[in-house]
Amino acid sequence: MSSITKLEEMFNLTSNNFHWKNDLIVIAGPTAVGKSNIALQLAKKINGVILNADSVQVYKDLEILSARPNLKIMKLIPHYLYGFVDSSINFSVADWLSKLKQKLIDIKKNKQIPILVGGSGLYLNAAINGLAPIPVISQNIKDRSLLILNEIGIDKFRDLIYEIDPIFSNKINDKHRLLRAHSVFLQTNKNLTFWHSQKREGMVSNTISSFLMSVNRDLLYKNCDARFNQMLVNGGLAEVEEIRNKNINRSLPIMKSLGVKWLLSYLDGQLNYEDAVRLSMRDTRNYAKRQLTWFRHNYIPKKIINL
Repeated sequence: MSSITKLEEMFNLTSNNFHWKNDLIVIAGPTAVGKSNIALQLAKKINGVILNADSVQVYKDLEILSARPNLKIMKLIPHYLYGFVDSSINFSVADWLSKLKQKLIDIKKNKQIPILVGGSGLYLNAAINGLAPIPVISQNIKDRSLLILNEIGIDKFRDLIYEIDPIFSNKINDKHRLLRAHSVFLQTNKNLTFWHSQKREGMVSNTISSFLMSVNRDLLYKNCDARFNQMLVNGGLAEVEEIRNKNINRSLPIMKSLGVKWLLSYLDGQLNYEDAVRLSMRDTRNYAKRQLTWFRHNYIPKKIINL
């Protein structure tokens, strides 16, 4: 079977008849399953363009370890929302959704079919179902929350969040999410549990056709390990060293990305190289496992494509 025929069968191209006017194709799946390559082939076939739905591939400084498509691939087919965010920015899902909707308008003007590709559950869920209607939090409020955290320390601040929102506080152990919970309450006098119980809004207006890429779990884990090894061959450690030299706040999302955390520990002299690689591979496999769980419970695809 030719690759073109296989592609037509995968996406039922004859019956689906995707059109630039209102369709949005979503290609989702766990890390290292092969989403980007399939999206590239599909885009070539249907006059499509590719949009990123990976929360790490948005960052400029993390091309190799995020498995971002390289410039050669991006020249073949237009790619959007890749590598455009500075590492020092705590880029939110709301920021991404706003950029996505703006870009979808431009793509429609060009009469091309958008293909959204990624495995970040928060991003995919936002595009398909929208976000909780939390008001924009002022910088003054954010600064007040940070001031309180610095004054009382992280442990007491965590206790404070528990008093404000006991349900949500049990789900988080991250400084930025704790600050978010506090600032939202400070401005709205309602906690995040309340806001997340409200009707979601702001989803994309396109007609969505969602697909899930699937592969045998053992093979997926082998792919994760093999890909991380290749990332190191391609210069992954040097990439982390460049980020380290920028003295970026270690609590920001990019600094906790897969591979970055343990390679930073190696560069800081806190563990040896072999352990950094082993722990990075372990974390990647665990992340893939969590993604599989999320897709099973939160993502209803039009079709599951077994690779």
